[in-house]
Parts: sequence; structure tokens; C-alpha cells
Amino acid sequence: MKENLSNDKMPVPGRNVVLPEGVSSAQILVVDDMPLMRKMIGMSLQRGGFDNISYADDGDDALIKIAKSMPDLVILDINMPRLSGYDVCRRLRADPVTANLPILVQSASETAEERVEVFAVGATDFVSKPINHPELLARVCMHLENRFLIRSLSDFQDRMQSELNMAREMQHSLLPESEIVDAVQLVGGASIEAFYKASSELGGDLWGTWPLSGNKIGIYVLDVTGHGVGAALNTFSLHATMARFEDKKLDPAAFLSSLNSALVGAFQLGRFATMFYGVLDCDTHELVYAGAGAPRPIIFGGENVRTLDSSGLPVAIVKSATYENLSDRLEPGESLFCYSDVLIEAEQSDGAILGENGLIKWIEASCLSGERGTVISRLLDQFFRTQSEQLPDDLTAVAIHRHLTLDLDNASEPETPQIEQPATQQEMPSVFVVSSDESPFDASYDDLAAPGLAVKRTGPITSKLSKRAHTGANMAVVLIDGTLGLEFAAEKIAFIDQTFRDLNGPVIVALDGEPHEHDPILSIVGVRYFDARQGIDKLRRFLAEEADDYVRVSALRQALEQDDGDQEPIVDGVYRFASRSEAQKLATVFSHASADPMPLAIGLSELFLNAIEHGCLEIGHDEKGQLIEDGKLGDEVTRRSNSANFRHRYASVEVCRGRREIAFRIKDPGPGFDFQAYLVDEAGHEKKHGRGIVMANSCFSSLSYSGCGNEVEAVFAL
Repeated sequence: MKENLSNDKMPVPGRNVVLPEGVSSAQILVVDDMPLMRKMIGMSLQRGGFDNISYADDGDDALIKIAKSMPDLVILDINMPRLSGYDVCRRLRADPVTANLPILVQSASETAEERVEVFAVGATDFVSKPINHPELLARVCMHLENRFLIRSLSDFQDRMQSELNMAREMQHSLLPESEIVDAVQLVGGASIEAFYKASSELGGDLWGTWPLSGNKIGIYVLDVTGHGVGAALNTFSLHATMARFEDKKLDPAAFLSSLNSALVGAFQLGRFATMFYGVLDCDTHELVYAGAGAPRPIIFGGENVRTLDSSGLPVAIVKSATYENLSDRLEPGESLFCYSDVLIEAEQSDGAILGENGLIKWIEASCLSGERGTVISRLLDQFFRTQSEQLPDDLTAVAIHRHLTLDLDNASEPETPQIEQPATQQEMPSVFVVSSDESPFDASYDDLAAPGLAVKRTGPITSKLSKRAHTGANMAVVLIDGTLGLEFAAEKIAFIDQTFRDLNGPVIVALDGEPHEHDPILSIVGVRYFDARQGIDKLRRFLAEEADDYVRVSALRQALEQDDGDQEPIVDGVYRFASRSEAQKLATVFSHASADPMPLAIGLSELFLNAIEHGCLEIGHDEKGQLIEDGKLGDEVTRRSNSANFRHRYASVEVCRGRREIAFRIKDPGPGFDFQAYLVDEAGHEKKHGRGIVMANSCFSSLSYSGCGNEVEAVFAL
């Protein structure tokens, strides 16, 4: 409730007549169970220039009014009925909303014990009864000024924190995006391990990487002097300047020279940046680099640990600074580690600094304690065990770990077949025709021969084909003339050597039309049919493609049988492959994740080869069939792989292994295809194209395409 009081003004002792801006409008709540005391206090406040005054009759009334409208200060009587001033203080301090509310307690008692208890329950200050009006005004004004000052500082801090958070987000946005890192990992056949921590809200460190033309990648680490806002602003400037010199990124020395020339004069006096920039040729493994006073990068993982010369004048000191290109090699199986100087200069628990030699010893020890791809994580765990949460400077640590399993670029195996076969398998694959003199299509079978497929037929076959017979003749597919009736076909299928059947050798039955839904031919495992009404040309291509599949899978099986089984464990990551040979090798390596590697090898081989042939080289399905029929698929693959349009293309597989399954996500740069048409195996369909997808689908627990069909995820249950 409001009470009418005198408007005569009285100055606040020791202060100007006019109260500070904002203080006079402060909301003050006077709490006292005696109406006369409320009026006296209100009159004193009003005469001192305070106009926004409200009143509470007791403690309960005070809490209700405070909950409805938060005052800036409370003048509180201690001795009140029902709810005492002590209880009011306790409740206000227990609530986070009112925990910092100024409470000026007034009491007639002035014993030391009471004063101790008053402050113990949370009172801000104490005035005695009877009220000394000048003292009351002075204390009220002091606590309100403090409250408004603290509020102003708090608002300023919140605003600054908000702006710093925004700036920090902007600075983190300068770090390479995940898509760029993925692209670099793919090109380099590597994984990147990176850590960044600013010493304060903002820092001066930065690292980055990018893919370059010619199957190359660039990587840099820089450190702008100082830390905080000033260092961050210089980092923004340096990062923006990099974009002006895209044409220099293949030449590290020229790139640093251009940056230096542009930034001299742009940085404040005494500010500069140390930097290392390297370009890795992922085909030759040559690393060309230049330094500008950065800590020396370390290469490890090979026969020995070595450092790179990153000496040179820091960027932005003098315009005449020059930089030199140096070279080394970063072989598959090796790692390049770049870092900021706080890692070797921060004090350890014994007061000593780690130094470069100490860091190298840590790296060597970390390499022995786990996977190479997580060396930096283990090293930093060890580093932070001796450091406080607040580092003396920004910390950046970046390593690029090249995968040993992807050193396939110099593979000398021929494209087709990918794996050398025994001497008995070197002759042209053959189709064995099982027919009869009474067949209406007998004469046409002689036309099945193609440049990539021979025909073996010696008349009616009435005895079992032996393993020796089909091996010597390089049998790759059996064609049974079903136009003579399904009984004839079933009888001849029974005579096919079981070894050929066990190896999933293709058995084709030519029918005069399509079988009915319940025809027995559809229930024979591993047998496919062909509608002979489509003509000899389509049949020839169909058989050539089946033979090509069988030869390829047989070569894959031989590779697994000859493999010594001593394989490194599969490491999660992104792997690239750019040829059919690499695809077959990679499928063989990954197949060892399974106790029975053959199904996984076949499934991956089908998907990997599709990614190369249809994706990277854009060989159409019909075009591939014609090339196989003509025996020219290998030649065409070689021609396209060496052409300017396709030679820099590659496919990739992202591997993620869990406890019970392993997932493979294969991507290629091709235009895709209508994958929905091939995911379901129509019993006995004669549609050759897509048979590889159906075969792959049977090898995995799930197979799903996305996008336009140039991305597929295959999950294999372990």
C-alpha cells in the first residue's frame, strides 16, 4: 500500500542534492508491523528523493509483495509477529532469485549477539531504532548505488560474454569443415587427428587442410603472437588473406611469401605469425613444405622418427622475407604431426619443460601403447595430467596418419584377371552347351562363340562331366537346352560336376518362353533361365557376362586360399580405390574381418567394381555387356583410366566396425542409376545387369542405396 508523505526534500548526507541517475527511481519495500514506523521511514525516504516506495505489514505480506514485484532494496524490521525478520531473510537468501537482494535490517536492540545473528541470516546492513534519518538515507543510497553498479557490470559482462561467445564461434568456424577433412582423408588415404584449445576466450592458433589438384593435399598450422581478442583479430585477417592466393597453394614457399607481403603493415607493431605449410603428393608420397618459424613438425610411424626444418622468418615482420621449399616423403604407414609451441614449452610437474626431444620420446612411447591413429589423443592425455585447466598459451595439435593398407598405387597386377591363375586356367573361358541333336536351336548354338568366350560342345552329353574335364577346358558357364523339355534339363543338371556347382558355377537353362510360377525349374538352387525367344545375340552376351563373373569370383577365391591370413586388423576410417585391381585387393583385405571371408569378399568385390566401372569410369550397363562379349572390357577400363576425363577419379569406402557388425559405405563420383530395379531378386529373371547387386545383397545383412544410386551402405553381421 502507498502512504501519503511530505514532499519536502532533504539532501542525502555527503552527497549532492540530486540523487544519481536511476537511484531515485529505485523500488524500495518497507516492512514493519507498526504503521507509525512505516510512515516515518517512508517520509524520510521521500524527503531524500525516493518516490517509488511500497509497504508490507509483516513478513508474510513482504514475501507476497516481493514475489509479485521485485524491489531494489528491502528495509526490514526484525521483531514482527507470525514471520520474523530473521525468517524473511532466510527465505529470501534461500531463493536464487532474491539471493542478492539488498536487505537493510532495522531493530531497537543493539546487542552484539543480535547483530551477529542478523548478518548470519543474510542481512546486508543494520540500522538502529529509533531511526536516524540521515544515517538511513546514507545507507539506502549506498546500497542502491552498489546494486545498480553491480547490475550494470553484470549486464556489461553478459553482453561481453555474448559477444565473445559469438567471436569464439566465428573463430571455430575457421577450422576446416568436416566435409573438407573427409575429402582430404579420402585423397590422402589417411585419417586426421586434430585438437584445438584456446588459452582464454579467444586464441591465435589455427590449422587447416584442403584437397588440391593433381591428387595432392595441403595442410598448415599457424600461431599468431599473443592470445585473446587481439590475437583472434589477426587470425581472422590472416585466414581471410589466404583466400586471395588460391593459385599459390601448390607452392608452399610462394604461398608464404604472398601471405607475408600482404600482411606486413596489417598487423599491429610487434605482432606476427609463425606458420608451417606442406603439400603432399598422394601418388608419389613426396611432401614439399616451407616454414616460417613454427615448431618443427615430426614424422613418425616408419623406420625412424624425424623432424622437418620449419625455420624461417615469421609472417608479417618484414616485407623482404623469403621462404624456401624443402622436401621429404610421407609414406603410407607414416604420420605427420604439427603442433603449437605450448606443447613443448609449458612447465611440467617438476618445473622443467618437455622440449622437442621429450616430445619425441612421448610419441615413441605412445606408438607402442595403442593404435597409431590415436597417438595424439594419448599424448595429450599425458600432457594434461601435468597442466592446469588454463594453459599459458593456445594449443593446437594436428596429425595426418596415412593408411598402410592403401599403398596400392604401384600395384603391378594386370587389370583382367586381377589375380594370376594357374596354367590350366589361362585359356579363354568356355561355355559348355548341353543339348541334343533333336533341338530346334541346335544349329544356332554354334554362333554363341565370342571374342571373350569359347564354346565347347561334342554332341549329346549323357555322362557326368568330371572335374578334370571342366578344368582342362576352363569351363565358366553351363548352358542346358531346355527347349527339349524340363525333364531333359533336370536330368542334365544332375550330371554337372558337384565341384562346379559348389563353386557357384553358373548354370543357365534356355527355355522357349518364360516359366510359369510353379514350374520345377524355379526351385532348383543356383539355376537361372533365359528366354530363348530373345535371340542368339542376347544369349551370347548373357553367357559372356556370366562367365566373366565366374572367372572373377574364382580368382578372388584363389587369392583368399593363397593368402597367409596374417592381416592387420581393420581400422575404422575412409579408404579410397581407383582401379579394379585396388578394388579386389581392398575387398580381400576387408574380408578377413569374417570367420568365413568368401561371402564378404564377393559382396564387397561386386560393390567396389560397380563403383569403379559404372561410377568412376561411367561404363554403362549395356556398354559393359558388349565389351565383355567382345573380350574388350579390360582394354576399355585401361583406356578410360588413363584418359584425362577419368584418371583422377576414385571411389571410397567408409568403414565403421562394431562389436557385432561392420558397416561399409561406398561412394563413387558417377551419375548413379535406378537402383530400385535391382534390389529384389526375381526368381529366375534373365535380366543380367544388376545380378551383381543381387549377389551382393545376398552377402550382407542389409544393403541400401541412397541419393542417385552412387552411394550404398552394406552391413555385414560378424
